[in-house]
Amino acid sequence: MPKIVIVSVIGFPEKDRRMIRNILSVASNQDVAYQITDNGGKSTGIFIVNADDPGAMLFWNEYQQDALEANSILASVSPMLESEHVCIKRPLIASQLHGALTLGSAWAAPKQQRPDIILQRSDILRKCFLFRNFSPGHVETIVAMSRIVTLPGNYVVFEKGSNGDEMLIVLHGRLKVSVADGDGKEVVLGTVGPGDIAGEIAMLDGRGRSATVTTLAPSELLVIHRKDFMPFLEQNPKVAIDLIMVLALRLRLNTEQLAELLDR
Repeated sequence: MPKIVIVSVIGFPEKDRRMIRNILSVASNQDVAYQITDNGGKSTGIFIVNADDPGAMLFWNEYQQDALEANSILASVSPMLESEHVCIKRPLIASQLHGALTLGSAWAAPKQQRPDIILQRSDILRKCFLFRNFSPGHVETIVAMSRIVTLPGNYVVFEKGSNGDEMLIVLHGRLKVSVADGDGKEVVLGTVGPGDIAGEIAMLDGRGRSATVTTLAPSELLVIHRKDFMPFLEQNPKVAIDLIMVLALRLRLNTEQLAELLDR
């Protein structure tokens, strides 16, 4: 008897769904039989997601929290080549999707946290200004408490004034940080790329977001929640002191930069 693998297809029009259904039928063999479903759940083995559809990505990010061992295929006009997930281009090409499904027995096996992926996340965190004084052990603890969110381009991650319980570290992609001026026009404060952080102020003080953050390209983010991070600081006073020193240094640099701008 072949192993049954449930495939959840999210965010595709009916034409693409027919193609996916046909490819799943062709890719099934004596070892693996693929069965398509519209709804994600704990039994899902593979997600196939339209990564250019914000709604589909929102559902996928929620579904995969219940199906932690599932693998994912993300289809996008601009696929993330360095993602931990399998990324293919849209519009869908039958041979490309078939190739992704026939990578080997890994699709039928539970997904594991690969050591190279964990190491990559740890390396990125160690390069972040916020964690640069943390020990390797503390960095690994933070990686363990985090989760991954993958978002399409031009997606509003959060808006100024909204509640903020999470901070984001960019693994891949780029974010835009902006506010509105008195006339309601957008003022871009800067962009955030791999290794940079967004949302740390609201996460640390528990108040509203100080700016709006939007993805400029498909982006993969490491998310750390306040409910996990604050107890970690309480249990590690030296880490909390290091964090205060780093934040003070950044505040000093920002003040000096502002003074230079006012002097011009």
